Amino acid sequence: MVIDSHVLYWWLDGHPRLSARALRAIEAAADGGPPLLISAVTFWEFGIKERRGQFRALRPVREWPDILKLTSWLRILPTDTEIWLRAAELDWQHRDPADRIIAATALVHNVPVLSKDDLFHQPDCPVEVVW
Repeated sequence: MVIDSHVLYWWLDGHPRLSARALRAIEAAADGGPPLLISAVTFWEFGIKERRGQFRALRPVREWPDILKLTSWLRILPTDTEIWLRAAELDWQHRDPADRIIAATALVHNVPVLSKDDLFHQPDCPVEVVW
């Protein structure tokens, strides 16, 4: 399952906004289930927000990948050519480039997206969504 950017942040922050189903998915991965997948675009998205002053975390976004790589049940996926092309081809009205990359990553890896984002829950969304 590819986790949307806000889900990663909420989990890292211990935020109460995570749904019970989202928490179960995270716990299942931690207990030896399929790993949770993080698109590399997540770091770009938060890095841009951090630079603009729209986001502030306990640790700089630059440090997140190295920290997360220590968690065996999380995998950071590169944004490769196939994902970029799949994102460009999506028949989806959602224009946010990060969300399109996250959706394309899920399609390429044949997994759902873990997201609260309303646009992922619209009928035209091309991926299965869990929340």
